[in-house]
Amino acid sequence: MASIVESHELTSKANDIGYYIVAIILCILVVAIIIADFASYKISKPLRDLTYLMVEAGNGNLAVRAKINTKDEFGQLSSSFNSMINKLSISYDELTAVHEELVATDEELRAQYDELQSNEEALRNSEERYRLALAGANDVIWEWNLETGDFFASEKWYDITGYSSSGIFTYEKIINEIIHPEDVSSFVLRLQNHLEGKDNFFKAEFRIRMKNSNYIWIYCRGKALRDKNGKSIKMAGSMTDISERKKTEEKMQHMAYYDSLTDLPNRALLMKTLESELAKASVSSSQGALFFIDIDSFKNINDTLGHNYGDLVLIELSDRLKNFIKHKDSVFRFSGDEFIILHPLLNKEDPVDYAEHLLQIFSNPLQIQEKLIHITASVGIALYPKHGTEASILLKNADTAMYKAKERGKSMYSFYSDEMYLELQRKTSIEAVLRRAIEYNELSLFYQPQYDIKTGLICGFEALLRLNGKELGFISPAEFIPIAEESGHIVELGRWVLKTACTKASQWRNKGLDFVCMGVNISSIQVKQPGFISMVRDILAETGMAPQDLELEITETALMKSLDTNIEVLNELRSLGIRIALDDFGTGYSSLNYLMKIPITTLKVDKSFIDNLCCSNTEKSIIDSIIQMAHHMNLKVVAEGVETSVQLEVLKSKCCDKVQGYLFSKPLSEEDAEKLMR
Repeated sequence: MASIVESHELTSKANDIGYYIVAIILCILVVAIIIADFASYKISKPLRDLTYLMVEAGNGNLAVRAKINTKDEFGQLSSSFNSMINKLSISYDELTAVHEELVATDEELRAQYDELQSNEEALRNSEERYRLALAGANDVIWEWNLETGDFFASEKWYDITGYSSSGIFTYEKIINEIIHPEDVSSFVLRLQNHLEGKDNFFKAEFRIRMKNSNYIWIYCRGKALRDKNGKSIKMAGSMTDISERKKTEEKMQHMAYYDSLTDLPNRALLMKTLESELAKASVSSSQGALFFIDIDSFKNINDTLGHNYGDLVLIELSDRLKNFIKHKDSVFRFSGDEFIILHPLLNKEDPVDYAEHLLQIFSNPLQIQEKLIHITASVGIALYPKHGTEASILLKNADTAMYKAKERGKSMYSFYSDEMYLELQRKTSIEAVLRRAIEYNELSLFYQPQYDIKTGLICGFEALLRLNGKELGFISPAEFIPIAEESGHIVELGRWVLKTACTKASQWRNKGLDFVCMGVNISSIQVKQPGFISMVRDILAETGMAPQDLELEITETALMKSLDTNIEVLNELRSLGIRIALDDFGTGYSSLNYLMKIPITTLKVDKSFIDNLCCSNTEKSIIDSIIQMAHHMNLKVVAEGVETSVQLEVLKSKCCDKVQGYLFSKPLSEEDAEKLMR
């Protein structure tokens, strides 16, 4: 039976069958591809393994080996690959050894190259430092080849001397043209001593002539290089310009040996020169003279006109002395106003003529700042070697002679003598006694009574100092008082005298013994002491003595030293109630002008006017005038040194107030004085 099927149904079924067929075919294709790929993988694996091994070997891994053991072409190829790798390994080991050796050699060469580079750099740096050191150094570096005579010096040498660096310097040229002629002998001697091995180093200071012909000072130091036989073959060292140092040394030496005010050689240079002259005199048996010059009363110029003016006077005197001396003489400023002339008597000329001409240069007054100053000098002369073979002794003896000239008066000269030495020796001994007199109880006071000429009664005492040394025995006041004043011991002695006299006066007062006053001598040196008035006041308070019972006695000569200052001090003493007596009146200035100014209460007439009173009308007239003048000035008059009754009668007739002297009593010890008062 026939059926009718629509076309779209048939088409749908056909499409489904087609899809099934395509799916089956695709599956078969996928399976076939997989089987083919697996078969291809299995077939190509040996080839891949060999390829990997080749890549590894190409990368340097020669340890790889093929493990294909088949009998086919791959097995043969594997065996050939392994054989090739073995040969390559052997060759590689050989190449590695060679490479390592080459590397080691290269490293050694590189190290040597680096060391060479370092050495070259160090050498270059060293040369640069050497050049910089030479250029910057203050010293000249030099080298001298003793065998060839070649001389090398750094650039500093040419900078200092001004010579051209192309110049040739030989030993002969240096000796004959470069070094100062006065320094050649010293240079050669020092050089020879070093080359001969006497000195370890060569050291010398000398002057060299520069290109401009000026000289500079050089300090040279060097050392010789010696061969195996000890022969000097080369020297090297340094040179330093010491001109500035030498200038400083010369300046310091000038300051050390020359007086800054007058520019005369000073005491230090005098001692060196004098020692040299004495040494020459001892060898040549020659003689010379030393003139010790002291300006008379120079202190008065400083005191009245000032020290600046005094300096100008010294400068002018120095110029006169420079112009006076001869070419072989030397003049020195010894101290403040003292000068020394050293005069070698080569022709045995008379030193008396020399001294007289020397004093003449002081005869003309000096004109300083429009003022005329009259100067005199005292000169002491000592001959050498007669009066001394040592500088200190000769100076001391000339100084002694100078003081003897002063004693003779101004503008005098005196030669040293042995008698002067004995006097000086005794003076020194007395000064030593004075120094220890208070400590060793070698001082004592004696009291000379003063009598009222009308009543004949004791009215006072003059305390007189006595010195009885254990070694020298009794020493006269006329001898030891000037020494005490000169040495300064008078201040301590004066205090002891004042205190002892005041103490004794108070003790006598307390015992009921009656007298008007106690006289104590004072010197100008005491009066000048800053604390003199305070000292007197303290002693009066300490001893309990009334000021009006004390009479201080000062001489005319002492008073005139710094008159204005002394008057001021005496006025203060008078304001305390202390009496002031002018001692030894008539032997000094005896000027009415100053007599009216000084605050005195008593005039003491010197013994020299009393001695001839009995037989000289002139002396009587003088005494009469002095007494009348004093009375008109309300002053008491004491006559000293009354020894005869005739003298006493004359003094009575002239209305003298008081007398003292051997006619009544010599100076008494304190026990005898006390007995006399009782």
